[in-house]
Amino acid sequence: MCVVNFKDANVYVLDSLPSLSKPKVQNEKVLHVLEYLDEVIQHLGNNGCVMKAHKLPIKRLKWLPVQEPGSDDCGVHTAKYFDFEQFNEQKAAKV
Repeated sequence: MCVVNFKDANVYVLDSLPSLSKPKVQNEKVLHVLEYLDEVIQHLGNNGCVMKAHKLPIKRLKWLPVQEPGSDDCGVHTAKYFDFEQFNEQKAAKV
């Protein structure tokens, strides 16, 4: 899962299996989605959004809980990440 935070001008990658992920490949996939998001925002009329999502820095969060390799817990982890009502790295790190 990734969170696009236009207010803080960052894209956060929330990966429950970071040891198995290849950051370069994952970043390419995230960039593809961000480019699509930019197209959708443009199509909807921008609504004052001048920032381009695909140009924001991508950050990997290291404080997230990590699932056990071989487990099927990724859905549980992703749902837990959605628990953060307003995603904020400093506040969430305290949880």
